[in-house]
Amino acid sequence: MSARVNGWLYVHAPYLLLDEQLAAQAENEREQPQVLLQQQGATGPRVVQLNAAAQTAGIQRGMAMVTATTLVPDLICRDYQHNREQWLLQQLAQLLYQDVAQIALQPPQGLLFEVRSLLRLYGGWQALQKQLQQRLQEAPIRYYWASGYSPLAARLLAQAEVSVLSADPQVTTAALAQLPIQASGLETRAQQRLLDVGMTTLGSLLQRSNSALGARFGKDITHYLAELRGDFSPPQRYYRPPAQFYQRIDLLSEVASWPQLVFALKRLLQQLEVFLQGRQLSTRSLRLQAYHRDQAPTVVVIQFAHAVWQQRDMLQLCQLHLERQVLPFPALELSIRVRELENRQAHANSLLPVQQELPAVAALVSRLQARLGEHAIQVPQVQADWRPEHAHRLDAWSSSQATASAVKPSQRRPVWLLPEAQPIDRRQWQVHWGPERLQSGWWDDQPCVRDYFIAVDAFQRQGWIYHDPQGWFLHGWFS
Repeated sequence: MSARVNGWLYVHAPYLLLDEQLAAQAENEREQPQVLLQQQGATGPRVVQLNAAAQTAGIQRGMAMVTATTLVPDLICRDYQHNREQWLLQQLAQLLYQDVAQIALQPPQGLLFEVRSLLRLYGGWQALQKQLQQRLQEAPIRYYWASGYSPLAARLLAQAEVSVLSADPQVTTAALAQLPIQASGLETRAQQRLLDVGMTTLGSLLQRSNSALGARFGKDITHYLAELRGDFSPPQRYYRPPAQFYQRIDLLSEVASWPQLVFALKRLLQQLEVFLQGRQLSTRSLRLQAYHRDQAPTVVVIQFAHAVWQQRDMLQLCQLHLERQVLPFPALELSIRVRELENRQAHANSLLPVQQELPAVAALVSRLQARLGEHAIQVPQVQADWRPEHAHRLDAWSSSQATASAVKPSQRRPVWLLPEAQPIDRRQWQVHWGPERLQSGWWDDQPCVRDYFIAVDAFQRQGWIYHDPQGWFLHGWFS
């Protein structure tokens, strides 16, 4: 086997569902003995997952609920949710997809990685191991992992909680040889037949020739050994991340207000950042949904004035939005859905100052909108009307409109228009430019016929004045 290469890695998370629940609890709650129970035939509920406090109290996996509650009367018991754990397994694959593309889901609690193609990229097993360790620190789970020259070899070691990571196949073989037959993954009947002839470990099985084993135990054993040694690898269905983002978290207990949901929201936004970062995408909106007991969910749609993707930016803006919201009923679950995604674009340097400042302005507008409301921040826009008092309108702010209006060539119009034109004495003004004839408004019964001039008053202020049949008027000031 020395010619083989350890090109597979298996991660086994035996407490995946419970660890996710523990991460949502306060520290004093996590220290209480907790277990997940699953109904197993006529024997009743049995422990399938437990925390460290329950292990310290003497509880073990597979123990009957009656026995466990006898050992720890105040034991916290919850039902095991298979569908929830499968969903969590997909989220773990999504997290690790940033570093490894070939990931196969191995329900209920395992992930298989094809890493042979990555060893050159990362510079060997040690560098790859370090990268994956850093990534797994982002997930609050207990796990065991192992390398192998075949998917089955890596899986058996990890599921036996033997964390062996080595580039040397002989190290893998030595670790496999120590595993009991009960950890082989074979059917119970096949295990018993091997035990009956004195084969108590995988090592005793690997020492025998395929032909001798096949003659005595049948072709199933030879197929098993071929898969274990890497001579045959079954096809794998590799994970592909979803096109849209949706995450939902169980709060375990009722939460009465939005500020109390910040801890759960932070975790969801961290997962959203991983999703966006892996695809180099950003978003301008997300949909929060709080689920209640016997009530319709509360939906809050949060809009951002600029594209965001980092958790710290999204969390800050979400908190400002939620300060204006009321949670009508206590929440049991919280979810985030993001459907509108856009490619992330780098901001190149420009000679136009407004384009350089636009990202910072957009971030400021996002904070103001979160605090005051989406329609509280408006920007003037030009509209097709020759009458100055009708030539602009106020629209909700958007970066695209701000950019478009910022780069328009300047016109001979004042920055400051008066709310209403003021009568003036023409003799106190010195005309510098004009006239500009304006005759418009016949279509909406507000006609105007005016001659506009740029003039300076006695204080050397430059104004925009006009003459019409009613006389002379000041309409605005130039800066």
